[in-house]
Amino acid sequence: MEGLVQRPAKGYRVVLLGSVAVGKTALATQFACGSFPEQCEPSVEDLFSKVIEVNAKPALLEIVDTVGAEHLVTLKDLYIKNSDGFVVLYSVCSEASFEAVRPLRERMGRLRGPKAVPLVLVGTKADLDAERQVLTAQGRELASEWRCPFLEVTAKSKLMVDQVFTQVVREMEALAPRQEVRQIPIHPQITWPSERFIG
Repeated sequence: MEGLVQRPAKGYRVVLLGSVAVGKTALATQFACGSFPEQCEPSVEDLFSKVIEVNAKPALLEIVDTVGAEHLVTLKDLYIKNSDGFVVLYSVCSEASFEAVRPLRERMGRLRGPKAVPLVLVGTKADLDAERQVLTAQGRELASEWRCPFLEVTAKSKLMVDQVFTQVVREMEALAPRQEVRQIPIHPQITWPSERFIG
């Protein structure tokens, strides 16, 4: 049947984490709705959803935009414990927001345990070169330390926005526990003995 969208086999919850005003809402809105919000009021949480295709398979993303304020630590902790993947954001125009991602990553490690966490490190507002405080090389170095993908994006022009979410799905799939497929031996003929003792 032409024109029908294939139903996603997988659904993922992706959480956007980072300081206030790094562009979490702008990134999510541009990705899910195709528009750039000129002004964003800080909110406790916003939910966005979108079906994307990764590796020729559809995936449903539920994107949670969390508030950057530290007074909602308990809510953030719940999201960190119960979500599938993460986009950790800082603004390239704010050294403080870059420094804030380290303790956030350490917290993720404490809450999620020793296993690898599917995440992508993202530097936002990459178009604002005149206001840049964090070099691209610094972001790359941190991502290399964390062993995760790194991207710099511009939500306003949608530069690299879709790639952020494609990459986080790839990370989730790569780190998902592999389900072992048991091979059942096939015998050409199975015969039961004529008499069996059941006791």
